Amino acid sequence: MTPSIVAEPRPADDGLFTAFREQPVNPRRWLYFALVPLIPLVAGVAAWASMLGQQDAMKIITAHGIKVVNPGMSQKDVVGVVGRPIGKETRADGAECFLHGMFSMNEPQTTVYVLCYVGGQLRDMTTRRYSLWTADPNGEFAPAGIPMGETPAPAKAVPAANP
Repeated sequence: MTPSIVAEPRPADDGLFTAFREQPVNPRRWLYFALVPLIPLVAGVAAWASMLGQQDAMKIITAHGIKVVNPGMSQKDVVGVVGRPIGKETRADGAECFLHGMFSMNEPQTTVYVLCYVGGQLRDMTTRRYSLWTADPNGEFAPAGIPMGETPAPAKAVPAANP
């Protein structure tokens, strides 16, 4: 005798209104609806907690993004984070201060960060704003990088001498 395949009949309730049948409740479904709304709250609390230890920190804008330095860091650590300084000065109290920042001929102003060290550790951080506007002899001002006054006439080409 050869085995035969017999098709099973379809249930009678398989039809037009199957979407309205009662579905078994997944016991983990409530977990999804309870935890998903908590994700933004947890992210907000984590961001707030990460900023708690940075009350004295200073954010410095560099060519490679925003960097954070904290009081007590060594000069070597600060240079590793924000890059080499553009200048140095010594205050009356003996603190060595290093200037960090970026000058641009296309921006009308710039910020210089002054980081002062006492005993090799970062103690004081301040900022200075500088205007990079230029003034012509007539007293007109223009942002740096923009030519002022009349454009000079191009030099005339001198014909080459024939030998």
